[in-house]
Amino acid sequence: MRNWVFVKVLTSEPGLFGWGEGTLEWHTRSVVGAVEDVAELLVGEDPTRIEHLWQMMHRQHFWHGDGVVRSSAISAIDIALWDIAGKVHGVPCHKLWGGPVRDTIRTYCHLGGGNMETFYETPVDNAKQFADLAQAAVTDGFTAFKSMAVPSTMPLEGQKPIRAAEACVGAMREAVGPDIDIMVDCHARPSPAMGLQFGKALEPFGLYFFEEPCWP
Repeated sequence: MRNWVFVKVLTSEPGLFGWGEGTLEWHTRSVVGAVEDVAELLVGEDPTRIEHLWQMMHRQHFWHGDGVVRSSAISAIDIALWDIAGKVHGVPCHKLWGGPVRDTIRTYCHLGGGNMETFYETPVDNAKQFADLAQAAVTDGFTAFKSMAVPSTMPLEGQKPIRAAEACVGAMREAVGPDIDIMVDCHARPSPAMGLQFGKALEPFGLYFFEEPCWP
């Protein structure tokens, strides 16, 4: 379950505060607790000393700040501190980081995951659904899109899920041609062994990138 976690960092100057975000699915109360723990370190500190405060939060105790819960809490506070710094200097944060480097940004859309419940049972129908979604994306003007065309698997399985993924990605490539960029997001569902198999099987389709082929 995803509950959005927003952190508001206040300063001693009236009206000067910053907002940060530290959402972590299924760990809402854990992140809130970590924020409350870390917040005690910041009372009375200069909020514009962002790197100093980050190092302090990260190195505060023996175990440092490497876990996902503590890192999410630190990240939320760090974002809020940058928000404060931007307000102090009267500029957006990107100005503090060196300014913009381009006038336009290429975007891609996400096709979704198709019917994952029947991924194995109806690979042909599912492939057609991916192809239709891909064509619709191109019709809408996108030159790139991402999909979750790799199903959930056990740590080690046979070729059935591999063939299903091949069918879906192959259908998308055939539908849009060679000049549209296709990205596949595994969402860290496969094991390392299965992720390697999926990657090798999908290589002929010229993916723009292959995201999270195994769990962290």
